[in-house]
Amino acid sequence: MAFFAGNVNAAEMPTGGPESAWQQPAMSAEEARSFMKQLARYVFEHHLKKAADSPQRGMLYEYFDVERTGQFDQWVQGEALDTMHDGAWFAAALVNAYHVTGDKFYKDFLTQWILPFYCKMLNHSDSLFTLKRNDARPGVKPFDREHQFQEGEKGFVPYFWDDGASVSMERRQDRNVLGPFPCMDEFAGYSNTNCLLKGYSHGSSNHLAQDLGVMLELAWLLLRDSGEDPDRKLALEVALAARNLHECRMRHHGHIPMTDVPAALANHDATLMGFVPSYDLPKFYVPDNHYYRALYNFSVGKIQPFAGFADDQEYLYYAALAKHGGKMPRPLAFKLIYDAYTEPMLYRYYCDDSPAPPGMNRFDLHPYSAKDGKLEDYRSDRKGLNRQPRPAGSRMGPQNMVVCGWALQAMEEYGDIWEERHAAGAENDQPVFIEQFPPDVPAPDRESPFFEFKLGSAALGLSSTLRGMKVRCETREKSTLVKIWSRPDAKGSSATVALGETVTATNDQGQKLILEKPDIKRSAAGSKFSVFIPYTVVKNQAPWINGVPHGRYSVQIGDYVQNLYITQEEEQVKSWLWYELAGGLRTWEAVFRKKGYIPSGLGEGRWERFSDTGGYAHLISAAAQYILCLEKKKDWEQHGKIPGAAKVNEKSE
Repeated sequence: MAFFAGNVNAAEMPTGGPESAWQQPAMSAEEARSFMKQLARYVFEHHLKKAADSPQRGMLYEYFDVERTGQFDQWVQGEALDTMHDGAWFAAALVNAYHVTGDKFYKDFLTQWILPFYCKMLNHSDSLFTLKRNDARPGVKPFDREHQFQEGEKGFVPYFWDDGASVSMERRQDRNVLGPFPCMDEFAGYSNTNCLLKGYSHGSSNHLAQDLGVMLELAWLLLRDSGEDPDRKLALEVALAARNLHECRMRHHGHIPMTDVPAALANHDATLMGFVPSYDLPKFYVPDNHYYRALYNFSVGKIQPFAGFADDQEYLYYAALAKHGGKMPRPLAFKLIYDAYTEPMLYRYYCDDSPAPPGMNRFDLHPYSAKDGKLEDYRSDRKGLNRQPRPAGSRMGPQNMVVCGWALQAMEEYGDIWEERHAAGAENDQPVFIEQFPPDVPAPDRESPFFEFKLGSAALGLSSTLRGMKVRCETREKSTLVKIWSRPDAKGSSATVALGETVTATNDQGQKLILEKPDIKRSAAGSKFSVFIPYTVVKNQAPWINGVPHGRYSVQIGDYVQNLYITQEEEQVKSWLWYELAGGLRTWEAVFRKKGYIPSGLGEGRWERFSDTGGYAHLISAAAQYILCLEKKKDWEQHGKIPGAAKVNEKSE
């Protein structure tokens, strides 16, 4: 049974694996703490570089090849991937875990291993790295301004840095022992048939820098008021690292909020904090994410990708905490709620032949996309071609679970935030309510809520699910036309439902639309009809509209037009967020038990062999948010008193 075919009865779902693990009772707080500890210990035992004499002591390798445990190639690095970013996200997760458990293991892991390694690079990159030697393949072009190391600079963290303990993913793939990108390679000129990495990349990125910014902000907030001398000393190192990271990105790009924020906070720099934008702005009430651009506000003919990460939401959240003195601004809270709720839907629509388990989403290195409001393919298509379904991954799903936790906390904080009307000019729109619950919530014994209204002499009722719209009309006429279209009008997508001898519908190109459950009743007083019209995104449906939460539409009968606004009851939105977070923890717990580790990609060949540090990081943070939700606490209250933008120059108490 396809997930969006209607509410799913748990008894109809498969059992015994990650696909059905959500059917178990939700984790208790103690179970969640136990799961977090198992995940963190796995990373400590398998991903952490512990060699005391290694310059990379404390580094977390992004990928651990479980089939090569104990071999020279157990650790694999991509030379153009942000391979250092996983350690930064994991460090942030350790802070989150420490807040909800008080377990010294997490703090020691952070302060004795990971932070010293990153501070070493950020505070001494001027002496650790140089451009004077480039051992890349002949003809390889230098990195551009954003990415290229600048001689003598601090605050630079390269894509990779190692002493021969890992292998290059790219060199092993193309059987070329020379670097595919600018780098220093101490094995250059020597036989290196194993493609070991001993050297460092000349490249980095703004993306990696923002991940580092999250780590530095949370680490400094944790350490700043410690009464222990080692913590205070490390806090000063973190403050210096934050300053160096900011200055590095200014040379390579310019102001970036998530690299400005930790430097401003940790160095009490009110002037720098002034460059960080406000997050208490009306624009955050306007939906704008991968889901919205794919199904509603798309550019005709343009490919619209699914989200591969929830990095942007995390950057916004942590920058806002610093800018607004440890508070969650209401407009940003709405955006995080909207994104956490809607971003998983694209993957669920893709899984048209069986439900997508909660917490599961696309594999970030395998593109999924939509065009003109429709997915470019569906899972059932690939089965018809005897091909494996597109792979799932351990980044987007778990990371969105973190945002679900914040969203649930924000809905407790702000009450009716979801149902408030924030669309400009929508005050007189007729609401159309989506009625659909997640499979772990019994559907109420009621018909979808119709709000009937007059349109000329006709009485019209509209309701929606996530799959389609139900139209009900009562008219004195024997025949009538009901036209429904999206706003903004530029998209040109519409349906004209015709009542005649039967009920039919065509789009603005004259193509017939698939209809379900058409029904006509006639009497001397006139005609009544109802019909369910699957949205464009449903496989095999011709283009018309997609019903998206907080989207605007219009309906017309004769000369009469009424604008519409699709929304949903707040409790339903909460139930989906809870399903994704609590159910997602059960899903990934089952994956961990089945595989023995958290893989990078599920159903993607070699990537399924790679244990992925990023997956553990996001799951630990998601479990921390889950515990806070259970305990009726807010994440933004766990970091202590954060000075607001106007007070950032005041010393911490």
